[in-house]
Amino acid sequence: MAVAAYASLVSLTHVLDNVHYRAQLRRLHVDITRIESLQESINFLVEFLELNHGRKGQQIEDLWRQISEASFELEETFDLHVVSQLQKESPGENSDMGARAFDEDLDTMIQKIDCIKRKLSMVEEVVEEFMVEKQTRASAVPAVGSSIGASSISKNTIVGLDEHVMKIKGELARYDDNLQIIPIVGMGGIGKTTLAKKVYEDKFVVERFDVRIWITISQEYSVDEILLGLVNDGKVERHGGNSDGPGEVLHKKLYGRRYLIVMDDLWTLQAWDDLRRFFPDNGNGSRIIITTRLSHVAGSLSSHDPYSMTPMDMNTSWSLFCQTVFGEENCSHPELEKIGRGIARNCRGLPLQITVIGGLLAKSGMKKEYWESVAKNVSSFSNASDGEHCLNILLLSYNNLPIYLKPCFLYMRTFPEDAEVHFLSLINFWVDEGFITTKEDKSLEELGKEYLKDLVDRNLLFVREQEDTGELETCGIHDLLRDLCISISKKENFLCSPRIQYLNLTYYFGRVCFLCGDSATEVERRNLFAFDVISPSASYANPPVCGNCEVTYSHMKRLRLVKVVDEVGVAHDSLVQHTKLRYVSVSFNKPLMLISSSMLRLLWNLQSVSFQDSPLVVLPSEIWELPQLRTIDFKDVVLPKPPNAHVEEKDAFTLKNLQSLGSARNLELTDEILDGIPNLKDLVIKYDKRLRGSDTSLCYLARLLKLETLVVENTLQNIGFPNSLKVLALKRCRIPWSGMSIVGSLPNLEQLLLIHTAEGSEWNPTEGEFLRLKALWINGSDVVQWGADQNHYPRLEYLSLCNLPSLEEIPSGVGDIPTLRKIRLKYCSESAVDSANQILEEQQSMGNDILEVYVSDDSGDDDTDEDDETEGEDEDEDNDEDDESDGKDKYEDDVKMKIMSLPHGPKDRRRRRGRRRRRRRCSSLPVFATILLQIEPRSGLRCLWL
Repeated sequence: MAVAAYASLVSLTHVLDNVHYRAQLRRLHVDITRIESLQESINFLVEFLELNHGRKGQQIEDLWRQISEASFELEETFDLHVVSQLQKESPGENSDMGARAFDEDLDTMIQKIDCIKRKLSMVEEVVEEFMVEKQTRASAVPAVGSSIGASSISKNTIVGLDEHVMKIKGELARYDDNLQIIPIVGMGGIGKTTLAKKVYEDKFVVERFDVRIWITISQEYSVDEILLGLVNDGKVERHGGNSDGPGEVLHKKLYGRRYLIVMDDLWTLQAWDDLRRFFPDNGNGSRIIITTRLSHVAGSLSSHDPYSMTPMDMNTSWSLFCQTVFGEENCSHPELEKIGRGIARNCRGLPLQITVIGGLLAKSGMKKEYWESVAKNVSSFSNASDGEHCLNILLLSYNNLPIYLKPCFLYMRTFPEDAEVHFLSLINFWVDEGFITTKEDKSLEELGKEYLKDLVDRNLLFVREQEDTGELETCGIHDLLRDLCISISKKENFLCSPRIQYLNLTYYFGRVCFLCGDSATEVERRNLFAFDVISPSASYANPPVCGNCEVTYSHMKRLRLVKVVDEVGVAHDSLVQHTKLRYVSVSFNKPLMLISSSMLRLLWNLQSVSFQDSPLVVLPSEIWELPQLRTIDFKDVVLPKPPNAHVEEKDAFTLKNLQSLGSARNLELTDEILDGIPNLKDLVIKYDKRLRGSDTSLCYLARLLKLETLVVENTLQNIGFPNSLKVLALKRCRIPWSGMSIVGSLPNLEQLLLIHTAEGSEWNPTEGEFLRLKALWINGSDVVQWGADQNHYPRLEYLSLCNLPSLEEIPSGVGDIPTLRKIRLKYCSESAVDSANQILEEQQSMGNDILEVYVSDDSGDDDTDEDDETEGEDEDEDNDEDDESDGKDKYEDDVKMKIMSLPHGPKDRRRRRGRRRRRRRCSSLPVFATILLQIEPRSGLRCLWL
């Protein structure tokens, strides 16, 4: 219960901060000294748990349970009274506003918390050690994310697979033109998926097969979705207008072509029987690789013997152990070698066990005493069966996690098996759930990034995909570790309050659970909770709840419901919120209307709001009454001015925590708005034709001193750029090349994207500009001559030029930039292409084997560029500025900008795992994406060619 208690306490600290802030501004009627007393007590308990969470025994477990229950009760108390006060409009000066009842309930809770603290003080040995540890804590606890050992962020360590890879490649290439099934079988954690992935990405395999598709099956699967994934190269997406079923489409796609399909993690023969008839035998050497843990399944898949993976020998185990712990092939600490070899031997040759225990030891500071304790624990598992032994190894690593990482790790249970999780989505979930403690010097998102890196370094999560820059893009969790998360979560009663609501009503027309978005049958639509329905929401007193949520939240006693939005002309009983929500995401491609703007303020703990597919939404001024709000993510949104307020009330309408805002239509940067978003980091603005030349005060953007990512579309105004900018994207802004000196002078600029913005035939940058620029995209310009060399962009790593028909050449000096790794050209002049190839030849002759050049003129060469053939046509901005056409803009597909700010709900991913995988990487992200960068909100932006 320690983790559940800790998570509930940390979540409560955020609620207390919210209440305290509102009370200071006199927006809540409550005794502020009581709030501060609770803050002090809760912070004490948080610190106590951080140092004593490993304690065992019935007495201490009972106290953890009491802490968890008290925290939950206190959150309920706050929600009851805050919502009650917010409901009362224009109270008279003598109105009590329920303050007396509020204070009385707080007194009761203060007594309960004090009682728990007294009980803790009676556990004498615990308190004595707590005081000692508290005094030495600064020196005893390593910094978050620090590691003496190897970092897993750079790549997943692969050792000892070369022989296996050669044998599987031999099976793929052997002379047998008939379709062959190659089963790979072995116990969980032995490396089946790693082997299959290494084969799948091998250069020989890539060149041999016309079609390669990777699809994950898992225990819970849908035949229809697997087939859709196979049709769309592993990304399940539904496309209208095709009368054939997905099986027939797949058969047509594969017919006559040499294909390789990897079906990872097959559990039943029934799954294979459901799919096999759709794979044509073309008589050309096509192959299907299937991984499974089950020998009887593998033996029944093919007439050939399955390829059985066996545990690694001791030498290979030791090599993998050293790579994981020290980042090199040998032990760099001789005094630890004997202990380390014993630990590696006891991992029984299973890569998962070795990497997980190695990740634990890499964080140990290389202390001999700690290694000896780990070795003793591992050796105590020697008599266990293989499955039990593996579980004990994984559990040992989990038990040695700092408690602040445990809620974040256990949260992985909410994602479906084999899910591909974008790391920013995961961090945002952790923040919205309230798992991350506040620190003065770092934002919650920055801390979340450190937490994630720590879990990857410990090999509890693994890297699925990386950016060209080497940064982490997506991650995953091994099935066995996910099973561990599920098991511990049940034991801990972890995740006990529904704080995140994700509803996708675009594809589903039946009733869906208003809590998680899964389908809800009529049988399940009964009164599972006691609902307090706040008028005018009375007609939605019994929203649908699915069976899973009924079980997960069975302890919930009461929820207060509000109806904030609905589809124009239609009533959706799932479109209802409860007042404890912190994250609301509605994916809906039809117009939405606000039922009552006054209801919005009742979502008083809301941190993220996202309407990703809806047409224009005009927010009410009540949005300024949500100080906890961190993200406003809409396809097209109008942000109103804050309500008029006296000077002393000004802070009451400040979104002090807001990090991301987009895509804001016709935003007027008045003093009131700028003062109301002082900590904004990511901003996307677009203007209509009628306001393109109007003064909307964009010159005042420089007042946003923490802004890191800025996207501006369709304006002729002068723009003020704050020095904090790291990423800048300008679309149809018409700036002469000479004006780029202002942009080049930005001291922190790392990425610049210009889409039909720069004008003129010459660009002659000045030395001393663009000193930190790492990536440059130019799409659409009449530039002819470009005078540049290695001194003008000294840190440039990536250069992309598109639709530059008049450019004579890329300056040869650009090739001498020591950091340059990639040049990409599309729809450029032949002479520009020749110059790029000449640069490549010159660099290769000088021993530069890092630089790569990509040239593409055929939209069919890249399945992400669907409309490129039209990009060089009409550039008349007046004809394409309607926001209705933003998603279809002919210039956008070429430079896919994926903005990863708000995630999709984890339960929705469980329902349509494959199809949403592509959406997570592309179109599903905040709709800042009309301009199309790959943005990392709240922490900057990185762009990646697909």
